[in-house]
Amino acid sequence: MAQNRSPWLTALINPLNLAMLALALAAGLCAAWWLFPLGLVVWVVMVLAIARDPSLVISATMDSRAPLAARFQAPFDRIERSQVSLFNTLASADPRIRGSFRQVQAETDTLVNQAYLLCQRMSALENYRLVTQSGGNLDDQLKGLQAQVAAATDPMVKKEYEQSLAALQDRVSKLHATQTQLDRVEAQLSSLSSQMDSALTEVVRIQSLGPSVAAGQAAALAQTLHKQALDLESFQKEVGTV
Repeated sequence: MAQNRSPWLTALINPLNLAMLALALAAGLCAAWWLFPLGLVVWVVMVLAIARDPSLVISATMDSRAPLAARFQAPFDRIERSQVSLFNTLASADPRIRGSFRQVQAETDTLVNQAYLLCQRMSALENYRLVTQSGGNLDDQLKGLQAQVAAATDPMVKKEYEQSLAALQDRVSKLHATQTQLDRVEAQLSSLSSQMDSALTEVVRIQSLGPSVAAGQAAALAQTLHKQALDLESFQKEVGTV
């Protein structure tokens, strides 16, 4: 698999940029010294133009994201695809209204990044749940211990069984709470995916309205996305305290 490159590395090794750097050095050595710093300034501008290219930035961000638990990878992939579709739609917008959508793009990126952080946190919890459940059916173990407590006649043996039962009950209770927590996150991601699809539809609709109306409509959409990001942040804090 090819190594993913950051936008800065892509800009630095761009053939045209390397050629410009070599030309600046050659001009400074062979013609006039002041041509080198002048060429260096041009080279820096060229590097910055590529490194800040939005398509490279979003691509590098996606490539840098570590895999999630299977339960959350699929819904996040849908959210990420909506992000890319929205980006492509904005990139092809009428130049006269493209600037109106800058905040929409920024809020979308923030929202998706928050969704990824939530999925990343919950992936660790999901992996814990899977490992715990792989050890056997805890509810069956619980019933078995309850039967042993009821059947025990020796006080010391009964006490040992009761302690084991209390520990297992606590473990089962926490596992059930974890399952509920994960279910809520999964539902939240499904809702967010629908919201992203709605945002994409709204962008297409706004583009059809023309420059005179687009700015106000785009600002309203950006506010909606901002509120969704705040709501997701609050949700993340809430499930983190369960």
